[in-house]
Amino acid sequence: MPATVSYDFTGIVVVITGAASGIAAATAHAVAAAGGRVIAVDVDAAGLSALAAGQRGIEPHPLDVADSGAVKALVRDVTLRTGRIDAAVLAAAVQSRTPVDAIEDADWRRHMAVNLDGVFHFVRELAPVMKQQRSGSIVCFTSGLVGMGWPGAAAYAASKGALLGLAKCAAVELKDHGVRVNVLSPGLVATPIWLNVANADEIAMYERSLGVSEPEAVVPSVLYLISDAAANLTGTVMERRLVPRGKEERKA
Repeated sequence: MPATVSYDFTGIVVVITGAASGIAAATAHAVAAAGGRVIAVDVDAAGLSALAAGQRGIEPHPLDVADSGAVKALVRDVTLRTGRIDAAVLAAAVQSRTPVDAIEDADWRRHMAVNLDGVFHFVRELAPVMKQQRSGSIVCFTSGLVGMGWPGAAAYAASKGALLGLAKCAAVELKDHGVRVNVLSPGLVATPIWLNVANADEIAMYERSLGVSEPEAVVPSVLYLISDAAANLTGTVMERRLVPRGKEERKA
């Protein structure tokens, strides 16, 4: 039997972006269940309300991560109210599929504004908070498409590739202040951001070959990275091995 790992996040404040669905939503539930205080961020106000319904410890904050002023105000407000921010899981993202010679400027900029600028906005605002408290963990997400490419995914892959440079530079700058910055490549996961753009043939092909995970299967990796168990990791790109859907519960 695999080892059972539990976390105690009592008193820990965690910002989670893209929290209305997918990996971020599953992580929000797990952090709150472990006693943490979740600052749940997403443009989907209805999705955030559903996330927080019946779950203590989750504060919904409808917000566009591309809005640097809104991010600044949120971090300032949370810091004033709680006195600290211990971790951030920066998962907000958009993805569309358009051939590279047909990508409109607005579509390209939206990918960069959410997937790249949105992470930068939070890293920039969180850095002084975490430096002052001499601790903190930031996790952002890249994609296997950065290395392999995929038809129509140029804007998405470009934004996710740029995150690697941002995270590694921030990790070097912040490590002497006790602040960690890591990147997770979660593999193929059945989240709306992928299911909404992938066609049936693509989904079936990956399910037959590499496999597709449920969002909950990624949560242990995220919890590890934001916990003290990963205190010696920064500037790391963690590539998660896939656990295909339906097999998580059939482990021997």
